[in-house]
Amino acid sequence: MKRVFLWLISLSSGILLWAAWPTGGFAPLIFIALLPLLWVEDYVLEQQQQQDRQGRESKSPRQFIFLYAFSAFLAWNVLATWWIWHSTPAAVLAFVANAALMAGTFSLFHYTCRHFFKNGLRWIILAVYWLGFEHFHHHWDLSWPWLTLGNAFATVPSWVQWYEITGPFGGSLWVLACNVALLELFKRWKAPERRRCAILAACIVFLPLAASLVRHATYREKGRPVEVVVVQPNIDPYTEQFNLSPVSATLRMLQLAQSRMTSQTRFIVTPESMIQEYVWEEELPYCSPSVRLIQSFLRDWPQARMIAGISSYTRVPAKDSARTGVRRRAGLSHPDFRFYKAHNTIIALGSDPRMPIPVHHKSRLTPGVEIMPFAGKLKFLEKMAINLGGTVGTLGVEEGPHVFACTASGPCLVKGGSYAGNPAARPAPLPASAPDFPGKGDSCIAFSDIICYESVFSDYVASCVNAGAELLFVSTNDGWWKDTPGHRQHAAYARLRAVENRRAIARSANTGISCFIDQKGKVWQATGYWEPACIRQTLLANEETTFYSKYGNILGKCCLPLSLFFLLLTFVYRIFPNAWQETRKRFPNPDSGPAKENTLP
Repeated sequence: MKRVFLWLISLSSGILLWAAWPTGGFAPLIFIALLPLLWVEDYVLEQQQQQDRQGRESKSPRQFIFLYAFSAFLAWNVLATWWIWHSTPAAVLAFVANAALMAGTFSLFHYTCRHFFKNGLRWIILAVYWLGFEHFHHHWDLSWPWLTLGNAFATVPSWVQWYEITGPFGGSLWVLACNVALLELFKRWKAPERRRCAILAACIVFLPLAASLVRHATYREKGRPVEVVVVQPNIDPYTEQFNLSPVSATLRMLQLAQSRMTSQTRFIVTPESMIQEYVWEEELPYCSPSVRLIQSFLRDWPQARMIAGISSYTRVPAKDSARTGVRRRAGLSHPDFRFYKAHNTIIALGSDPRMPIPVHHKSRLTPGVEIMPFAGKLKFLEKMAINLGGTVGTLGVEEGPHVFACTASGPCLVKGGSYAGNPAARPAPLPASAPDFPGKGDSCIAFSDIICYESVFSDYVASCVNAGAELLFVSTNDGWWKDTPGHRQHAAYARLRAVENRRAIARSANTGISCFIDQKGKVWQATGYWEPACIRQTLLANEETTFYSKYGNILGKCCLPLSLFFLLLTFVYRIFPNAWQETRKRFPNPDSGPAKENTLP
């Protein structure tokens, strides 16, 4: 078959992946989206192995598999995430880099199977490589979990209620298994065993779906009722954010909140960077007119706590000045004031200014905006961050998960975070691993506020729930992407986080979509895009922990070291090509007949 036809068939996989993707796609297409690319790989592998057995040089070198896969994944990246372009033309590099990583993973699978595995065993290698890649792609400086295959079901969470056990990696495995099963059925359509293949493919597609629908129908939400107000102030990040005074922005938010407040309201959730002041945390609340204004507002609602985003700074001792994210203040020589870190921060405010202000610094940073990849080794990169408003450059992060705990009248405490205000008056923050908050009673509600990009990281959200969060709040500003699929995809992914952890979610987005999500992933009171709004809902604070919340991405954690093992095995074979053949001759498999060259039975 001519290479141009193989290329066009591969390209159709990228188009099908986009056509299946949230939020404008048709989700069932994900079950056949990879089939064209897998068929091309299977066809090329068969040709190569036949030529290897005949001792002839392959006419389809492995580089072509990379190009076929790269064209498919590049089309998927561009069509599904083109909206990144609104922030910077450098998005082109993101498309190319992500597609190259995906194509490289697919090529390694092909190359490993060319020399070691064939038939059904090799599809296990595909799953190991791909899930290992997705897990790795969640945990390095260039992390981009946006296109994890399991996210394809974000708009149909009733199909994947078993994410409470597997998380999104179970969805990725399901997608791979369905595509492989349908490929095998297609190859054997005229063979005698086609009926068996059809039954197997139907089971792989429909049994997980049926189990999820049953779970969705029988699951009953659990927990204590908590009234939450969500504010969507609708401040234009391109114009108003820089022209509107911080106090005016805060007043707009408070006026919206006032319209929905009741005596039962416990929490007011506001967007990321709602307080548009740059403050030193040790000087809060006195250095911030907006914080004092909020505290004054809450005197009429003493039972309520406002969860607000802010850009903040913390001082860093001179001995830690070489760490990633540490900045230098020009014109200062005193070592205690020269170095500092900038943070994307969430604070929990009450009516009493004497109460400690718990703080969470964003833990999962956006590459190229809040963190420059590998800036720890290449320090000059820290100055090249994309300016999307607020504090830019490599930010300081909070290590590990965090949990706030608030009573109706007492102070708000934090695990895994810190406190603002006078250092001498701050309580000692608890580690995230602490079993519980001291003196926690029935009126105490524990929650975590997930900042923007953090909500795409399923394992991070699960770790917050495992640390004790009974409710989840999401504070974000998606206005940078304008009215594109970007903000809709981001909102849809939160539905999967609700299912994985069986936690209700209150989502506050500056320009939309703000909403409430129940423990089964159903959306309530979704607001329109680009309009001010305020909504109120009673959510259930659940204390029970799911399997996924407790153990995290087991599939990814297991597949990453396995993929490294297979990769090492492949490179060893490449260096010592005759060693494998000698081993096969010395230790033949008695059940397989004569040993076949370059393959395992």
